[in-house]
Amino acid sequence: MTSPLPPGSHPGAPNTQGYVPPHPGFGAPAHDAFPTLPPGYATLPAQGGQPALISVRGSTQAPTGAPSRQGQPARAPGRQFRRIRRGTATTTWVWVSLFFALTPVVQHSGGVEAGAPGTNAVITAAAGISAFLAVGLSILLIWRFRYPFLVTALGAGLAILLPATPLPALIGLVSVLRFRRGKWVWILTAAVTLACTVSAYWDSRAVPTSLTASFLGRDAPYAEVQAALPWLLPAVTLVMVLPFVSAGLVLRARTERDVALTEVVDTRGRAATLSDEVTRQRERQEVAREIHDTLASRLSTLSLHAGALEVNARESDAALAGAASVVRESAQRSLDDLRHVVDVLRDPSPGTRVAGGRTSLADLPDLIEAAEALPGGIVSNVFLSDAAGCDPRVAHACYRIVQEALANARRHAPGQTVSLSLRGGPGSGLTLTLTNPCPAGLTPTSVGGGHGITGMTERAQLLGGTLTARTDDGGVFGIFAWLPWIPPEVPAGQATPAP
Repeated sequence: MTSPLPPGSHPGAPNTQGYVPPHPGFGAPAHDAFPTLPPGYATLPAQGGQPALISVRGSTQAPTGAPSRQGQPARAPGRQFRRIRRGTATTTWVWVSLFFALTPVVQHSGGVEAGAPGTNAVITAAAGISAFLAVGLSILLIWRFRYPFLVTALGAGLAILLPATPLPALIGLVSVLRFRRGKWVWILTAAVTLACTVSAYWDSRAVPTSLTASFLGRDAPYAEVQAALPWLLPAVTLVMVLPFVSAGLVLRARTERDVALTEVVDTRGRAATLSDEVTRQRERQEVAREIHDTLASRLSTLSLHAGALEVNARESDAALAGAASVVRESAQRSLDDLRHVVDVLRDPSPGTRVAGGRTSLADLPDLIEAAEALPGGIVSNVFLSDAAGCDPRVAHACYRIVQEALANARRHAPGQTVSLSLRGGPGSGLTLTLTNPCPAGLTPTSVGGGHGITGMTERAQLLGGTLTARTDDGGVFGIFAWLPWIPPEVPAGQATPAP
């Protein structure tokens, strides 16, 4: 049973479906499965029945395979509605401001009522200049949310110095009151109020086209308007300023309310998260106590009795002493691993998890050598580039997958030769292939819990890799895994060495 690779690909690189295909020769010995290697890899194939050793060589190839962005998420409907609403309001205010920008020119260029002072050429020219500048300020209202101080100050200054409409300053003042805080907000509010008063005064001189004079009646004469200015100007100023100040303060209150509600929701979420974390921590500590008080005690007893058996049998039966030594060493390693698991359960801090593995790629030769001593043996090829430059989590997961796969093969296919292939490096990841024949009629040496394949798959998926297990038509069982090559994390505050 073969599974050819797509053209242009190489073992260890995932295809477009994210699955790492097995190398041609599924079911064949591992050392025949890789006739050629990519440049930059060091090789020491198995010879004389001895397992291959890891050959570590520094690589100048820059790590690749950084995660790419899969595109921006779609905008929420509420956010799109707010953008449309804001754009519509901005367009409306710009056009209204453009309309009122021409008002002073029309007023000071029209006829003059009898008794009113004449409009000289200087006032008319000033009104024309102010209209031109007000058009520019009306266009600047597009950026009033980004530069509210600037837009408002320019509008207020223009209305104070020249006969101009104060509308751009009033519109900008709404954004200032909504988004800004501090004393300058109220200084600008006072400046805009003064600008409205000055604008109302200039407007009162343009009888009969004066908007201010309409407060006294449509046909109020110039003399009556001038006599009413002491109370008329404050009233007109209040009518102009009050709606915009109120709108700004209402929008500020709504914004502060929304921020407060968001903070309340975030606080509740953090409190719930902390409560869940405390509960999980208590559960982890309970599990740690149970493991330490049961399994650790039994493994210690097993190691003690195996050591005594080794000492007693050393002179009478060398084979029995050797078997007892293997049992003792295995029990001691299991006890060390168990203590490490208990430490992680008691202190699940990020630093402990990154240290996460007590094993690395450099420990694979011992694991393979131990498998070689068992009935059936193992044929292995391990080709790695820059093994020391692999993240400890990936190295630990790879070691555990190989360990579980070998144990699975010894349990379900005792006495059968296992073929192991492991290759990888920066840019290509780690590709693992482990196969063993499964003839009919074999009796497993023990009954497992059925969690081995599941655990290996979860280890691979947690790191962004893949793992599959299947039996081909020839009765050969295979485990195929691919793990990403992740550079080791640099501790915070530690300088990165120069290349």
